[in-house]
Amino acid sequence: MKKQDIMMVVILGALLVLWTMFGQKLTGGDRPPAPTAAGTNTFSVTNATGALAKADAIAAPDPKVAAAATNATPVIAELQVPAKPEQTLLLTNDYLEVVVSSKGASLNSVVIKQYQENASAKSGPVRLDFTERRALAPVSLAGIPNAADFELQASSDGRGAELEYRAASGLVFHRTITLPAGKSYLLGVADTFKNTNKDTLPLPPYGMQLGVMRDLPGETPQQGYVYLGVDALPGGGEKVQYFAGDLGGLFEEKKNAASLAVPEQVEGIWPKVKNVPTITSVDWLAVKNKYFAQILMPNDATEYPHLWAQRTLDPGETNTTLHAEKLTSLKAVAATVMFPESRIEGDKPVARSMQLYVGPKLYSALAPLKRSIVDVMEFGFWGPVGKVLLWTMNAIASVWPYNYGLAIMLLTILIRIVFWPLTHKSTQSMKRMQAVQPLMKEIREKFKDNAQKQQQEMMRLYKEHKINPLGGCLPMLIQIPVFIALFVVLRSAIELRFASFLWITDLSEAENLFPFGYSIPLVGWSAINILPILMAVTMFWQQKLTPSTGDAQQQKIMMFMPVMMLFFFYNFAAGLSLYWTTNQVLMIVQLYWQRRHPTPLAKA
Repeated sequence: MKKQDIMMVVILGALLVLWTMFGQKLTGGDRPPAPTAAGTNTFSVTNATGALAKADAIAAPDPKVAAAATNATPVIAELQVPAKPEQTLLLTNDYLEVVVSSKGASLNSVVIKQYQENASAKSGPVRLDFTERRALAPVSLAGIPNAADFELQASSDGRGAELEYRAASGLVFHRTITLPAGKSYLLGVADTFKNTNKDTLPLPPYGMQLGVMRDLPGETPQQGYVYLGVDALPGGGEKVQYFAGDLGGLFEEKKNAASLAVPEQVEGIWPKVKNVPTITSVDWLAVKNKYFAQILMPNDATEYPHLWAQRTLDPGETNTTLHAEKLTSLKAVAATVMFPESRIEGDKPVARSMQLYVGPKLYSALAPLKRSIVDVMEFGFWGPVGKVLLWTMNAIASVWPYNYGLAIMLLTILIRIVFWPLTHKSTQSMKRMQAVQPLMKEIREKFKDNAQKQQQEMMRLYKEHKINPLGGCLPMLIQIPVFIALFVVLRSAIELRFASFLWITDLSEAENLFPFGYSIPLVGWSAINILPILMAVTMFWQQKLTPSTGDAQQQKIMMFMPVMMLFFFYNFAAGLSLYWTTNQVLMIVQLYWQRRHPTPLAKA
């Protein structure tokens, strides 16, 4: 061996000896496990295949460390333990199937049995999936991770789930979720916090989540109206606050001013959004889509609710390369009820209870819950009228085998009968006005230089022939609340969902016959809709038959109304177009009848 080779072997050998002696100290490498001390906790978990796998022992916490954690705020330190396999429990009654999860003592999903998910005859029931953001999961709860592994077991009566988590700080969180038997969309939730230590435990503010809500498959967005939203009844006894169209404000506040990039999802406190009233507490909080809602009703004091929203991505955009400069459209919404800080004495458990409604926006199901919860249906100012119309429509539909198309037509006929005296009087007044037009023209010409005298002669003419100048307008104005209320009721009435009539497969959606495969720019038409066209034709016909008292220019302007209504109603729910078309046909019949029975000019 050469001299330089011998030297290299010696150096390498020396380095090997040094590494053996000091390498672990220098790098902080693995050390042999310490012997198990007295009081060590050992446990077993069931792995994915069902076999038992023994976990490493975890030493009990030092009492001084535990005491320091007890006094910490806002978060109590918790031991990091390996995650356990998720356990689930199915609760069911006539209306719901609820999957309770051991992860976060939450709900994985809810199946609403009475409603099918899509229009297909093979469709299963509506299923709300909460795995992305679990319903009822506690968040920021001191000493308990957001996805903590709870012990889960069925309650003794089989109607509920019992869940419990023991934190290292001595906090014990016990939850009971119950689902009544029979026909109910309401779950009961009872939470109990116990302190197993002698010292007082702080319970900093924490939240209770509502699950994610999305539009269901097959639902088409309605231009100018956002169905995904968050509603709340403030704790101060104010009106219900609606947060749908303003959700875009969350994205505006989170937008990066330098790049203008809009995030895919954002979360914020309710009052920190423009144009929305401040809400410091809630009596209840709801998240909803067009036909279904989750409504959390706590029985204890709450704080500022939190909102969460997710937007759709532009074509070609991904959640890792965001580049949108404005909100596209909402894809999903959620919310969180926040509870204020409290303290848990060693011998005084803290109990909190709440109810969770998961089901349809159905008046008969929501009205018994009181607390203005029925306002999630957004009847608005014309609510009392809308409720009467909805009840009447359902009563008519119950006589036949739930034919809601026929029910809408019969409801329209009933409304026309109720308003017949007013509309008849209105038409008579307009015909009289039309008959005296030559006399009115003479008065204008004769007293064109004396406005006061002209007005006096006009009033004398009206009195002589018993004409009310407003007689043609007032009856129409009285009917406006009915039309608006019916419009509000029909646009989101779950009774119309997948209800077929004649060639219409779904009265809650536009007809969408013979789809084009593309959308016409500006107007957004993508298929043939027959009812809006019929509505525009009958409206034009009705205007031609209606006695006119205005000038020629005004008449020309009014002839544009059918075209405007066609564009306005084209993509609306077919039930709305059916109502308005039926209304126009009835008005045409009434006008033809009045033509056969002329109205003579009255004499004073």
